[in-house]
Amino acid sequence: GGFTVPTEFRNRVAETMKAFGGVANIATVFETATGAPIQWVTTDGTADEGVMVGEGEESTEQGMKFGQGTIGAKKMTSNIVKISDELMQDSAVDIAGLIARRIGSRLGRGEAKQLLNGDGQGNNIKGLLMQLTGGATTAVGGSITHGDLLKLKHSVDPAYRAANTRWLFNDNTLLGFKELKDSTGRPLWLPDVAGVAPATIDGDQYQIDQGMPDVASGKKAVLYGDFSYFQIRRVKGMELRRLSEKYAEHGLIGFLMFHRFDALLEDKAAVKALSVKAV
Repeated sequence: GGFTVPTEFRNRVAETMKAFGGVANIATVFETATGAPIQWVTTDGTADEGVMVGEGEESTEQGMKFGQGTIGAKKMTSNIVKISDELMQDSAVDIAGLIARRIGSRLGRGEAKQLLNGDGQGNNIKGLLMQLTGGATTAVGGSITHGDLLKLKHSVDPAYRAANTRWLFNDNTLLGFKELKDSTGRPLWLPDVAGVAPATIDGDQYQIDQGMPDVASGKKAVLYGDFSYFQIRRVKGMELRRLSEKYAEHGLIGFLMFHRFDALLEDKAAVKALSVKAV
């Protein structure tokens, strides 16, 4: 039968999921009691500006352009974790903690992959890479230079280049960036100084997400911008199912958890992608 996850168990799962969070660690994450669709307003105000007006002159009208997107709640399964009766009864280790960590890692990896690469088809959510518009393309096929990063950085309106701005790429890409230098020979990557300053690329902090593609022809290998505009919706009350009867004749107990979530980039001007030119 199914039962609501005990708070301690759920917290363990949530903590494990954070290790695979990547973009979720810099996005805006909110929880809802149900999975009912939410109509979310989208807008881009970078083209709006005030104009000068003379004394006594009437202001003209300038409407705001709004779009609308829907944040749903697609369902993900951890798949079944089977534990033997003997292990449950005799083990000196924390079996509940082991199960929570395993389920958390499965859901964490699965959610992270969907948040970036979901294609919006069937049971998949529409990930961030599918929602992006604009950005920059590398000058040379199959590789990224300092100049390419500058083009991406300046494709984002200055209004969004503030304290929340981050780079996003995978660990292989970071390895390549550690070898990059600017035109004066200074490294673009600066290591963190404990308790003083975080590691940066060209002065901006970065987030590693293994769901990001490697640097390869046609891939969006690097993202830049304010990821707080990326809204991640999670449904509270993840349900754990203990499948005692299903595997009873084999002396096993199955554990299964479901997780419901969705995501939407509410302002497409806030985050841009660097696409790698084909060789």
